[in-house]
Amino acid sequence: MRQFLKIGTLLVYAGMALVAQEKTADDLVASMQKEDITYAQLMSGMGMAYESIQNGVVSMNKLLVDRGIYFIRTHPAPKQKPWVIMDQEDHEGFKAMLVYYDKKMDDDVAIIEKATQKKDWEGAYAGAKELGNSCISCHLAYKDHVKYVMK
Repeated sequence: MRQFLKIGTLLVYAGMALVAQEKTADDLVASMQKEDITYAQLMSGMGMAYESIQNGVVSMNKLLVDRGIYFIRTHPAPKQKPWVIMDQEDHEGFKAMLVYYDKKMDDDVAIIEKATQKKDWEGAYAGAKELGNSCISCHLAYKDHVKYVMK
């Protein structure tokens, strides 16, 4: 499992360079509605959205799936730019990762949404697993580099 995550992380970094050229992290954050929340609070909301998707898939409840998907697609930006939680030398890598995972998670939920619309619950479950892999690979890449929780 760890080898799978390491390989996945390497592939992510390779893809991040390509995606980062199209849209910057500053562009991404500027395009979002701002809320008076910290990055940690935003991640808590994203976790709740993921749980809603998982619960909806397991209970075959499209409403729960749709609610989770909606939050992931439309989530706000925190009150501070997310990369301030990292040391200065980690800002650029973290920015590239944010841009990559924003797109990746949109792609992941599109797969879940299509499967759910067809009542293909096994396909939706596979999509939810992929979304979970996206979450955990990002967390593993940066969890040890967070310098503080935003104020």
